[in-house]
Amino acid sequence: MFKRILVAVDGSAASNAGLRSAIQLAKDQRATLVALHVVDESAVAAGFDGGFVPDDYLRALKKTGRETLAKAEATARSSGVSLKPVMVESVGETVAHVILRHVKKEKVDVIVIGTHGRRGLRRLLMGSDAEAVVREAGVPVLLVRATERAKRSRKAARVVVGPKRVSVSRLSAPAS
Repeated sequence: MFKRILVAVDGSAASNAGLRSAIQLAKDQRATLVALHVVDESAVAAGFDGGFVPDDYLRALKKTGRETLAKAEATARSSGVSLKPVMVESVGETVAHVILRHVKKEKVDVIVIGTHGRRGLRRLLMGSDAEAVVREAGVPVLLVRATERAKRSRKAARVVVGPKRVSVSRLSAPAS
């Protein structure tokens, strides 16, 4: 059913849980993964006076992105899954919109995103890229929230439903 899966990666516990779920889904579906890492320069610029971001800082962000994608690729390869790493620099465009743009560009069938599960004021202040993707995506979205244990140990993950409201207790192909 799914031939191309886009997974957003940023190296966080939630992102790593999403990557593990995407790899399992790709194995089950015999699909190819597209791992997308977004360097969001506009979010960084807000923390600097006048919006200027030092070149060293941007280089460090890009280096971290390359390392995150290399780890994702190695993890997928060790599971026998093909992964295409993609890093995008974004200025003035939300991470959610970069993800949605690459869904079309890469012609993916499903999106997998790790989510921090923020609620209340923290969600209001920080926003939710995952929520924005779910609202606007034209393909199914699988949200994976790291459990508290995974946030500490980066091991376990719990699957949360996407926009099609498909119940998922284990990662397996949805009924056709």
